[in-house]
Amino acid sequence: MSELILHNYYRSSTSYRVRIALEMKGLSYDYVPHHLRHGEHLEPAYLAVNPQGLVPALILGDGTLLTQSLAIIEFLDETKPEPPLLPKDPAGRA
Repeated sequence: MSELILHNYYRSSTSYRVRIALEMKGLSYDYVPHHLRHGEHLEPAYLAVNPQGLVPALILGDGTLLTQSLAIIEFLDETKPEPPLLPKDPAGRA
């Protein structure tokens, strides 16, 4: 089992962003799919993990839950700086 667990849906553009970032960083993660069209993100088991019922959701090794793709990507870039995903200067990130 990996230190990172990514709850996502393969057709979700926000989930896709996070998967790209994880792959570019070379980070291993467990892939947990939730089919949105079938309502799997609203099942009690997933709502216990992420009460928002949204994807993506990244669970860290210590149990911390991260949501929102851009926040997850920023977290990954700050905690695993190589290779960088975002420019260092604010204007470049804007």
